[in-house]
Amino acid sequence: MQRWRISEEDKISRLPNEILSHILSFLTTKKAVRTSLLSKRWTDLWQSCDTIDFTDIQVYCNRTNRKCNKLVESVLATTDSRNINTFLLEILYGHPHFAYKVSFRNVVKWVNMIVLQNELKNLCLHLDVDEYDDEDNNEDEHFLPKLPTSIFTSQTLVSLDLRRFCVKGFNFSSVGFGFPSLKTLHLDDVEFPRGRDFLLLLYGCPILEDLKLFQVCLRCWFNVSVVLQEFENLRLPKLTRTDIIESLWDILPLEALSTSKSLCLDTLQHHLAFKAQAQTQVPSDDIPIFYNLTHLKLHNSWDLVVRVLHHCPKLQNIELFEDMYGARGNGDDDEESCEELEFVPQCLLSHLRSCTIQNLGRLERDLILPTYILKNARVLQTMKIKIWYRSEQPEIERKFSLCSKASASCQLLFYANF
Repeated sequence: MQRWRISEEDKISRLPNEILSHILSFLTTKKAVRTSLLSKRWTDLWQSCDTIDFTDIQVYCNRTNRKCNKLVESVLATTDSRNINTFLLEILYGHPHFAYKVSFRNVVKWVNMIVLQNELKNLCLHLDVDEYDDEDNNEDEHFLPKLPTSIFTSQTLVSLDLRRFCVKGFNFSSVGFGFPSLKTLHLDDVEFPRGRDFLLLLYGCPILEDLKLFQVCLRCWFNVSVVLQEFENLRLPKLTRTDIIESLWDILPLEALSTSKSLCLDTLQHHLAFKAQAQTQVPSDDIPIFYNLTHLKLHNSWDLVVRVLHHCPKLQNIELFEDMYGARGNGDDDEESCEELEFVPQCLLSHLRSCTIQNLGRLERDLILPTYILKNARVLQTMKIKIWYRSEQPEIERKFSLCSKASASCQLLFYANF
């Protein structure tokens, strides 16, 4: 048995360096370095990896901060940065002081070294900070750190993933700016000084396919109408996936998202985007038709759902999230938007196959939208309904059992949170 194990290990060690390096690229850099202890054959293999992955770093004190700095800098000094195409850095700081006063200047140095010395393709920078409620903390330490502007000089990035940064000090309207190769852009807890800067960033991503915005905000909201007018023709023709949650996307032209196949929107604060059709029963010309959309997630604004469905003729799957505190509007709006509509959305008549209702309430008005979909979705196969409290489930199931269904084969599935 022992001999068999040795034989298998020898087979792995006899693989070409290129294959072994590719295997190591799936490990974090810390673990890849440890493979150098296996044998002489493995001693320097990790240095030829094209990926530097520090996604498991935690800094809670001066000792761990020094250890982190030493590890990253030793790897960067040993590795040929010109061969690196992926750099992943995720650090959890136990205190704002270590992040903003001690450690972040090193992060800037590392990013500049990687970005400026090679043709980087994938960059992920995540900073997470435990915000202690400490009387000795300085308020300045809670501000978002400034993103290294060297990132915006890269012409080779394919994927950019940022968390917890402030974007400032860079002129997005400067000649030569752009991400001609960028296909994926994920921003989490990122602040822009002005809406124009954010839209110029998107304007510089002509082949963007995947856009994800979570808690993206603007420091200044002056002249929003002027910005909207300036960028009303913004288009992202390659966009296929869009997720916008808890982000102020009023300044983003909906037409720019119209090529999406999958769309997730939090509409709690953004009724203005759909106001143009508020009094009509058919689609408004001010709202684009999402011809490619097959998957849709909407948070909070249930009274807008039917109107949105009019603009998604090929929709196959819809997932609706209701706010626990009833932020989606009043019952009268829901009833008017569903029961009194003369025209049923095309997707309900011929395409919608699955519907998921998250956090369904027990009031009569909460049932209006789901029963409307059941009544009109002719090819619906499943409707999954998640209820807040298990004690309410029997009564809700009874009410749904009395509803008419356009699809005789539709299966109703009920779940409870508590």
